[in-house]
Amino acid sequence: MKKLLVIAVATALIAPAVAMADTTLYGKLHATVGTLDTGADTDADVVVESNTSRFGIKGSTELDNGLAATYGLEMGVDIDGDAASNLSSRNQFVGLKGGFGEVRVGKHDTPAKLATSGLDAFADNNQAEMFRIIAADGHRVNNAVAYINKFGPVGFAVAHSTDVLGEDTANAGAAANNPANTAMVNYSNGPIYAGLGYTAVDNVGTDINLGLGYKHEAGHFANFVYETVEGDGVGAAEVAGFPGGVSTDTNMYVAGGFKTGAATLKAGYGSSDRDTGGEETNTTVGVDYALGKKTSTYLMWNERENETHAVDGTDKITATQVGLVTEF
Repeated sequence: MKKLLVIAVATALIAPAVAMADTTLYGKLHATVGTLDTGADTDADVVVESNTSRFGIKGSTELDNGLAATYGLEMGVDIDGDAASNLSSRNQFVGLKGGFGEVRVGKHDTPAKLATSGLDAFADNNQAEMFRIIAADGHRVNNAVAYINKFGPVGFAVAHSTDVLGEDTANAGAAANNPANTAMVNYSNGPIYAGLGYTAVDNVGTDINLGLGYKHEAGHFANFVYETVEGDGVGAAEVAGFPGGVSTDTNMYVAGGFKTGAATLKAGYGSSDRDTGGEETNTTVGVDYALGKKTSTYLMWNERENETHAVDGTDKITATQVGLVTEF
């Protein structure tokens, strides 16, 4: 009887895996412990943070005529328990792929974001990630239809969102309807990468981002991103990195790393200069240490200045963190 029970349980566990042969379960858990000094009091706080931790499923199903149905469902998870909801939606789509390329429908990172997101030396860290400076790096849109294709080393993508912000009333004059168009083209060949992105959101503004990267076979790298973001004068408040009113932000991010054994020494610097305000800066140095193929730890120091773009702003946030990252 015990043998029959073991066989039955094993069969129940194996059967779903066989049925989901084309589906991949994946995830990334990323937590930090460290000090955070917001300048609000005399002492820095010791904090535990979840940093863009997530899990998801993705895959494809073969169809007739050389076509395949594609799909993805990704959720953010707050592993430190601080958020009101432990789960949040990220990319989620259904699509169709064939010799013509791929079409996706749902919620997705914009093509412009994908053009330069791979150049972030401190990706997913709440304090240091590139989207603190580069607005396009924070753009994920609802209600999207996207087309993706690649020809040799050249890839491109375009997307249209029927309404990016929905009923968001935080930006007066921009809450009713916000369709958007976004596109990118990139080139990747050996150690060289280049990407160009463009985003236009009705009643919000336009964004042009350009990125260049070099990665040596030994793991050393150097990255540069340049961006201009213009508000269209309709909304009074800053939305999704677009400045309110008729302001223009000129943003720049540069980063580099040197790999030696299991350790990688890294540094990054970003600045955002607003023509109607002041300059925001973000400076980071750190060292990553690989514990395995999919697990690493790191030590990082970060300083953010004048996030509000105030003229002669002096606000400053400083963080020192030890992080642990594991993927599956």
